[in-house]
Amino acid sequence: MPIAAGRAIPREWAGKYPIIGDIKPEEWDGFHDLVLWDELYRGGAVSSIFVGLTVGAPPIRQFASPALQAKVLPEILSGQKRISLAITEPSAGSDVRNLTTTAEKTADGKHYIVNGEKKWITNGMFSDYFSTAVRTGPPDSGAAGLSFLLIDRHLPGIQCRRIEIGAGKLSSTTYITFEDVKVPADMLIGEEGGGFKFIMSNFNHERLWIAFQALRGARICLEDAFAWAQKRDVFGGKLIEQPVVRHKLGLCGKKVEALQAWVEQIVYELDHLGEKEGNRLLGGTTALLKVEAGMVVKYVADECVKIMGGLGLTKSGQGARIEAISRSVIALIVPGGSEDVMIDLGVREALKLSKLRSGARESRL
Repeated sequence: MPIAAGRAIPREWAGKYPIIGDIKPEEWDGFHDLVLWDELYRGGAVSSIFVGLTVGAPPIRQFASPALQAKVLPEILSGQKRISLAITEPSAGSDVRNLTTTAEKTADGKHYIVNGEKKWITNGMFSDYFSTAVRTGPPDSGAAGLSFLLIDRHLPGIQCRRIEIGAGKLSSTTYITFEDVKVPADMLIGEEGGGFKFIMSNFNHERLWIAFQALRGARICLEDAFAWAQKRDVFGGKLIEQPVVRHKLGLCGKKVEALQAWVEQIVYELDHLGEKEGNRLLGGTTALLKVEAGMVVKYVADECVKIMGGLGLTKSGQGARIEAISRSVIALIVPGGSEDVMIDLGVREALKLSKLRSGARESRL
């Protein structure tokens, strides 16, 4: 249940679903969320099977009608059914304003007819529901024409096929085709035209927990390489006695600790700002954090592979965890928005906030 909730557990969920460690719902915060994902990623590939719940449930929790929440949340929070988020399309990834999957309302207003394709959908093959971004407005309506539908995977006209990827094989990445899928109108999440706001809100949390995982991945690599360097006999001594190796470890440690501090800073600020203000003020910073986390885990994994030598390329033994992380590090870089787009978003959000502050100062003069 905390995986679906993120950094705050709704009051109405209290007592209905168990929380790990018997933590009280009102005590759960962003640091609990950080520790949860840190430990899940420490466990390895198993964390991949929870991604769909993490990103698919929040739109329902935050924006769906009480009736839709009452229908779906008990199913997915109890584990009876699974859910995933369906936004990305073959021709629209970071460019979510130009999604083309359409949802046209029937003449009687009781259904939407959905047509289009979704790609790179994590956990899609074993999901029962898709929280789906669709275009309810005209083709040129941009962000204002986007809405969210909860689509039952078992409806006629839906086809799913697995996408084979090199990293995160347990994630069950999926290509989904919708062909004249008849979705009840009461499966609309929130109001028509509100989809872009929902997407942006969801992205902030997604980018944050990607940073959580990248941070733990970097620590695992550094931990294993440091331990190996103290054991490995080379040139008449231990590998750790080589200045170049200590230099590599020092640079890796510096980057990891700086990332840890930034992650905890953002978590602290989000806990104290609340969801709405946090999304408004920290959306750009969170995007930049996600970029930095990807860069750090890639750098650390690469350097630790070099320290391990041949062991860093093997899928078993003392270098197995480093090999797995170095192979799958791209899965912590690409999802949630590409680096260049995220960097640009960070600057644009900073400009927006700067203009607001300038306007506020001028109004006081």
